[in-house]
Amino acid sequence: MKATTTHRSSPFLAVRTRVEAPTVVVVVVVAAVIVVASSAIAWDGTVPDWEARPLRWINGWPDWFEPAMWFLQQVGALIAPVVAGLIVVLSTRRWQHLIPFVLVLPLKLGIEKAVVKQLVDRERPFVSLGPDINVRGPAFEGLSFPSGHGTTAFALAVLLTAFVPSKWRFVPITWATIVLIARMYYGEHNLLDVVAGAALGTAFATVLWFVFLNRDVPEECG
Repeated sequence: MKATTTHRSSPFLAVRTRVEAPTVVVVVVVAAVIVVASSAIAWDGTVPDWEARPLRWINGWPDWFEPAMWFLQQVGALIAPVVAGLIVVLSTRRWQHLIPFVLVLPLKLGIEKAVVKQLVDRERPFVSLGPDINVRGPAFEGLSFPSGHGTTAFALAVLLTAFVPSKWRFVPITWATIVLIARMYYGEHNLLDVVAGAALGTAFATVLWFVFLNRDVPEECG
């Protein structure tokens, strides 16, 4: 992805970078490899010891982290991309910028939830690891792989990097990473659950960026 400066008058949010086709291909292929490899490990429903250790460590953090973790993980909620997209539209005054944010929802529900989650039959940590897991949320059981919050958070974060100055791009990516940590802190996902979710979300957002946002950056500036 090459940084560029737009000629738009938006004070902060504006599409600043083109993502080129080779980058899209690389991101999608790497994401697919991560998801397939993670799926192969999680396929039989068990959690290897090396994967369980970071979960148990993060899950054991003090309870006073919980309010902050609860707040921070809300960017992984299903409605979050729409809210973020509306904020972007208010800044750029271009309703078309809402489209990729809205399309995160059907991609997440159609691929992450309806396909991958159904193919990999691994339960939440309370079941797959044991009742010693401190579940701070409602998800004691049910399919765990991949993380829907992780998928949504990384899709949203990558889309936002198209609009913010390069010096601020670490903010949405860092926040999305904290969502992954929060899901393990809450005892609702194992490590590979959130890693696979992040990979899916990154791939979704990169494709949406290429299809819907490139047109706002002159090709000679890409």
